[in-house]
Amino acid sequence: MSEMVLWYESPAKRWEESLPIGNGSLGAMIMGTCGEEVLGLNEESLWSGFYRDKNNPEAYAALQDVRRLMFAGEREQAEERIRRSMLGAYNESYLPMGNLHIRFSHGEQVQEYRRQLDLENALAQVSYRAEGISYEREYFASYPAKAIFVRLKASKQALDCRISFTSQQKCRCRAKEGALEINGKCPEHVEPSYVPLREQSVIQGERGMDWQAKVSVLACDGTVCGDGDALLVKHAGSCLLMISAVKEAVPEENAGYEKIRQEHVADYRKLYDRVELFLGKQPDVPTDRRLAAVKDGGEDNGLYALLFQYGRYLLIASSRKGSLPANLQGIWSWELRAPWSCNWTVNINTQMNYWHALSCGLEECLEPYIRFVERVCEEGQKTARINYHCRGFVSHHNIDYWGNTSPVGLLADADEGGEGCVSWAFWPMSGPWLIQELYRAWEYHPDEAFLREVVYPVTRQAALFLCDWLVEKDGQYLTCPSTSPENRYFYKGKKSLAVTMASALDLSLIREVFSHFRDICETLGLEDALLLEIAEKEEKLAPFGIGSRGQLLEWDGEYDEPEPGHRHVSHLYGLFPSELFEKDERMKAACRISLEERLANGGGHTGWSCAWIINLFAILGEGERAWEYLHTLMIRSTYQNLWDAHPPFQIDGNFGATAGIANMLVQDRGGCVKLLPALPKQFSEGYVKGLCIKDNKRVDLEWKDGVIVHERIYDCRE
Repeated sequence: MSEMVLWYESPAKRWEESLPIGNGSLGAMIMGTCGEEVLGLNEESLWSGFYRDKNNPEAYAALQDVRRLMFAGEREQAEERIRRSMLGAYNESYLPMGNLHIRFSHGEQVQEYRRQLDLENALAQVSYRAEGISYEREYFASYPAKAIFVRLKASKQALDCRISFTSQQKCRCRAKEGALEINGKCPEHVEPSYVPLREQSVIQGERGMDWQAKVSVLACDGTVCGDGDALLVKHAGSCLLMISAVKEAVPEENAGYEKIRQEHVADYRKLYDRVELFLGKQPDVPTDRRLAAVKDGGEDNGLYALLFQYGRYLLIASSRKGSLPANLQGIWSWELRAPWSCNWTVNINTQMNYWHALSCGLEECLEPYIRFVERVCEEGQKTARINYHCRGFVSHHNIDYWGNTSPVGLLADADEGGEGCVSWAFWPMSGPWLIQELYRAWEYHPDEAFLREVVYPVTRQAALFLCDWLVEKDGQYLTCPSTSPENRYFYKGKKSLAVTMASALDLSLIREVFSHFRDICETLGLEDALLLEIAEKEEKLAPFGIGSRGQLLEWDGEYDEPEPGHRHVSHLYGLFPSELFEKDERMKAACRISLEERLANGGGHTGWSCAWIINLFAILGEGERAWEYLHTLMIRSTYQNLWDAHPPFQIDGNFGATAGIANMLVQDRGGCVKLLPALPKQFSEGYVKGLCIKDNKRVDLEWKDGVIVHERIYDCRE
């Protein structure tokens, strides 16, 4: 039996306990209930809305006023001008497709129940005995076949079930020729869940996208018949279902279940098998009990290795070539008005989803992110031109399926944003952050064609915008207006404001983009005219601020904050994920002081924020502190199915935790490879195989008592 297994002795009681499967585009959440199985189904392209231009031509005139007010010290008025005049309509929402119901005739009273997710083969299974008969179910989402498969088995010809489909969306379902044919229509608008429910929160309309899905009985040794909007299976010993949606399923013609299953496992393991991690044995104890024991103070090093591989599993399941990138919940969402619209929040969350892709051997899973960034670059050039009269491309904190890059914040019937919304709505710096993973992809897997055709164009567009966005004040170039995502400060000791000048995050991103653009041009032998403009502005770029306690300042001055333990640590971007401060001990020390102050005031105890802290301490080489927050993530922010609880469920915490564990073991930063740079005493013995470093290299390590006893660095193409 596979060791890397999540397993349970009872069905899930809520969606956050379900077992997720996915093929990048199509996903299911398996409840494993006995009398009636429920599979929550998702398809990545089902979104509310329709394409429309949300850019704001009036923003440019307002921008000039905002800068004048900021330079005059009238910051409150400047923020009000942004709120009233520079925002655009809210983005749309990722939608659940619906629930597949399989109602069995035997009822809920069962024995020998087991529900599991095998991470090594990407197979979910449920088994039990009822009324003296053994029942088994197996589920997987096949990338080669572009479909989900469910095999139902019974030890006798006693498999009787009713198969039906329900949805929160407008849809019609009918049984036809051994299949359920489903036709649905997405709403043309869904407001974010954080907006109070009102009549306009969900507008069905006629402009939403149409979609189709199908549940087919591929094989059955009993009888199958239609019953209006349901299928009836009777007197069967086995039954194989195939679920497809939007994209047509492509299983090999006449291929049996075993061949479809083998192709799925082989395709999956080609990615999954690249990295192996051992931190301790996997005890034969249900996962929920293991988690509860850790929360009660017990030790279970194997659970952290399971969490690590779960993060890799989830990325393979939610991000494959040809799919969309993983969103806030991967591809698994069950609410019509999902948390934060379940879209791409690009002021940290989307980027964190891919922190582990390169180091953990999943470079193919980065492909949807790369295509996403290229699209954002294209749409963002319109926003830069219309909203700000700038060259290049801009995007703000939130992006949906339709690719809108304008700052969000306006309800459909409103002409100004809500109170305080500027702190999260107005952040025109996500583009420079989004593109950095593309440069890292080049570092990990050098390919001059990729550098020239993909990395260079988007980096150039980001640099163009930054050159135009910078303004000169007192002989220095700075960003104005500027914010630090979702945070605020007290201005003149009174008013809580979000708008500043030259936030630390802005300055870090600008320096990183300019540096990478120079490196790209040098590698490609390009004498780009933009280099002269960058050199002139970089020389006069505002410096980072160091406060009275030696801390890195987040803002353009040393201010008190309403939330000194704020969940975002954006000002520490230069430490991680960037390598900007890697060789600057003074800046690293300033980051450490800022980090400790944030934590002393209650920060770092929620989902993705805790995951970021793990990585920061790993980069600082502090293994015990990194483990402290890995442990905190496990005991405070993890559901029974090991999904990350922000709360509610956000997948970035899973992905950030996997990246954090990798960074505790191996780092390749600033031209230096570090082995076991942040190994805590809790992980004193173990091994890892296949972690990736730059220039197409992999690392195998084994250690005992915290000391390396075997190491191997080799070309990943071997």
